Amino acid sequence: MNTSFLKNFIKKNINIDFVLLFTMSVFNLLFTHYQFLFTTGLESYCFRSSPIDNLLACLLDTSIILLVFWLISLRRLRLSLVITFAITLLLSFSNIFYARFFDQYLSLSAISQAGNLTDGAVTSSLSEGFRLIDFLYIIIALLFWGIFRRSKHHDLNNRSLRSLIVIWTSCLVIGLFAHATYVTHPKMTVKYQLTKTLFSPAFYDAMWPNWAVFHKGFFRELILEPLLQNSNIVLTAEQKEELEREYTEHSQRVTARTAPDSIKNIVFILVESYLAAPTDLVIDGKEITPNMNRLKRDSATYYNGHMHPNVSIGRSSDGQFIYMAGLLPLHSEITVSTAKNDTIIGLPEQMRELYPNMKSLTIIPSNPTLWEQKAMSASYGFDKLYSAQDYQKENNIDASNLLNDEMILSYASQKDSQNEEPFFSLILTMSMHIPYDTFIEHGFMITDNNIPQRYRNYLINCHYTDQQIGKYLDTLKERGLYDHSLIIVAADHEPDLRYLDMEGNVSDDLPLFIINGGIKQTQAWDGECNQLDVYTTILDVMGIETQWRGLGHTLLTRNYQTSVTEDTKKYSDWIIRSNYLEHLESSPSRQSN
Repeated sequence: MNTSFLKNFIKKNINIDFVLLFTMSVFNLLFTHYQFLFTTGLESYCFRSSPIDNLLACLLDTSIILLVFWLISLRRLRLSLVITFAITLLLSFSNIFYARFFDQYLSLSAISQAGNLTDGAVTSSLSEGFRLIDFLYIIIALLFWGIFRRSKHHDLNNRSLRSLIVIWTSCLVIGLFAHATYVTHPKMTVKYQLTKTLFSPAFYDAMWPNWAVFHKGFFRELILEPLLQNSNIVLTAEQKEELEREYTEHSQRVTARTAPDSIKNIVFILVESYLAAPTDLVIDGKEITPNMNRLKRDSATYYNGHMHPNVSIGRSSDGQFIYMAGLLPLHSEITVSTAKNDTIIGLPEQMRELYPNMKSLTIIPSNPTLWEQKAMSASYGFDKLYSAQDYQKENNIDASNLLNDEMILSYASQKDSQNEEPFFSLILTMSMHIPYDTFIEHGFMITDNNIPQRYRNYLINCHYTDQQIGKYLDTLKERGLYDHSLIIVAADHEPDLRYLDMEGNVSDDLPLFIINGGIKQTQAWDGECNQLDVYTTILDVMGIETQWRGLGHTLLTRNYQTSVTEDTKKYSDWIIRSNYLEHLESSPSRQSN
């Protein structure tokens, strides 16, 4: 009798074709989240109810997409199902593909930077993102089309609504049961679990964005909440006091000026994807980075090969932001999308406290809109930005919108000859960017077959960049600028070790070279440090007296304490999201000790 009742219930209330087609769209989103979970991970651990939260999130996302297009198409359910499947498939692939490079779900700020996909630096690296498992998208699309064709003689509207109600009811019952299992937990009550997983506060979204999307889905996290919440926050009086206590505490930020009085210029070379591992590395009897090795051994150079990368999903733009602003990047969005509208007390502005007439310029190998370079260069306080487009016009060539390191460093040398001292020059390189399935031909080879091919290619490119930096430094010496310049060579971020086939075999630590800073290696910190510390250390080296010294710690002491903590991340978020430095910039006490 029960079996007969069940059969009659299914026959009367369930449209099998609708359930299959709808479920395949849900599967697209489930596949996204679990591929993400297993290959990238979440910032916080999962609870026993997390899979149920995720299932309900995927069900909600799919249902909303279906409902919207059902209304738009004037209740053409078959067409709506096709559109829903196509959107969920595209959403799935784009998020997984994006996560392979940036370890996060697509955010609205990332989507706003979609124009970067046309840049040569980006398009050349896209091939690294494809995997064999991506063929599953083709398989499931063919399966969907087969079921859809089979259903063409059936009325999908008949019983489809009741089918959807049955699906939702079943999942909600399972969800309530899963959360009810917390009734015996001494701390995590049922109410606590439901509140956090279904209505998590903005703190979770900002600090644990992957966790938030996994539990809440795309609709609530990426569409609904940005409409209900203002991305710009207003700090309370207590938060402002807490911030002020932090950045005015200078015991870890100030020692004494070490730079000689002859230093008038700043040259900051920001090297793409530069690991510390190639430093002093010898393969086939040849040094990978002979020029940087010589600098490391020079008594005028401070070297630290244990700098931790602090970048987030903005990668290269984040590295530049950390060095120029003295802040950590946002966790849940592309930082420059927000920071371009903020007041930033950048390094060039700080240097003008010593040299009011200092001219400053940024030289980049890409177009000026990539990662908001034009806007951010102005925000950091640079007077002029020179891009690949300027190089092409001035040299009457087509550089395919991307300059290699020989071009960019020779262009920097050309601008140096036009600069009057004092000047601040920020130079970005590009030749060590992914992909690493090829290398730059310049007469240097590695034949050791025990090294993975892609890592060999990377090391060959390192040698090429090292060669170009060596030539550039030689031109500074020829023009008499070298001894008058504080020269910093640092990495924007680490390369993804997965794309070098070296995950677990080399460290992702970054190198830091500070040349002509008068730093005694025996009196400075040579252990683990952070990218965040570079801004503060440069101010310390130059003896600049200012209230705002970034959130990093100086490396000019043997008593260094790590600067990157959960509090530092929180303070950086507060500063960026509230545009706090606008208040500090206008304060008459900004330059007081």
